[in-house]
Amino acid sequence: MGVAEPSGRLLAESRVETPNLLGPDASIRAIIAAARDIIKASGATVSAIGIACGGPLDRKTGVLHKVPNLPGWEGICLTKVFSEEFGVPAYLDNDATAAALGEAMFGAGRGVDHFVYFTISTGIGGGIIIDGKPYRGCGENAGEFGHTKIVPDGPPCNCGDRGCLESLASGTAIARIAREGLQSGAQSVIREWMCSPEDVTAELVARAAAQADPFAREIWSQAMRYLGLGIANVVNVLNPRLVILGGGVTKAGDLLFAPVREVVRERAMKALSCEVEIVPAANGDLVGLMGAFAVAMEGLESC
Repeated sequence: MGVAEPSGRLLAESRVETPNLLGPDASIRAIIAAARDIIKASGATVSAIGIACGGPLDRKTGVLHKVPNLPGWEGICLTKVFSEEFGVPAYLDNDATAAALGEAMFGAGRGVDHFVYFTISTGIGGGIIIDGKPYRGCGENAGEFGHTKIVPDGPPCNCGDRGCLESLASGTAIARIAREGLQSGAQSVIREWMCSPEDVTAELVARAAAQADPFAREIWSQAMRYLGLGIANVVNVLNPRLVILGGGVTKAGDLLFAPVREVVRERAMKALSCEVEIVPAANGDLVGLMGAFAVAMEGLESC
């Protein structure tokens, strides 16, 4: 979380570990306490609050639906909680749509009328900018790229279906696949870096793949093939000028971008793939934070 000026200049930021296992109330209390601390530290006067959260959700009412990666949060009105707590208007949007807005205002999407944003992290989400404006769909939950179907009878996904892109190429999926392989006896340098199966992360798999570990390279390559296919599908449907990739898994750099670009070149329609660039989010680790600022600014402008 952070405090910023309308120009996007960051005045202060803070990262807080939320006690998710204790349920939404404990997490919300931790976020509110951290927000109060950072407002006090910055000395800023807050005029609006932007909230970027995983969907599906109701942006207009500020209520969360059944969010796959946030069990127990269904029905909570986040905008009411924060506006009552801080006495200013609060605005909510899907985290990936918010990130796309942040890239449009402050990042790689500035001046680009048609682009899509993918977040590749715990899950996979997306945001769509058409004619310079966010496209949200009739229920305002468009851009669920992570729940496009890649393998018909693939692994179960948190959304309740199977074979979704998120279940095949997210950071959580990469870690799960590696963990299952190691538990089945696969040999890998990852074993030297872990104390227990819970220590296995996508970051460790990427690190091992970069060292030419055969086990890790196979897992990583397959995940990147699936990710490239998911992006190619979106390129074919929306014909964007840019595909912006953000989220923790993209910290792998060329280990991610090179194979994904290759798959998109090979599998998207040629007339579309030759027009699109695939680039990292310019807001980097702050992509979610800048997205929340953009949500607040859009909300104030709409009023």
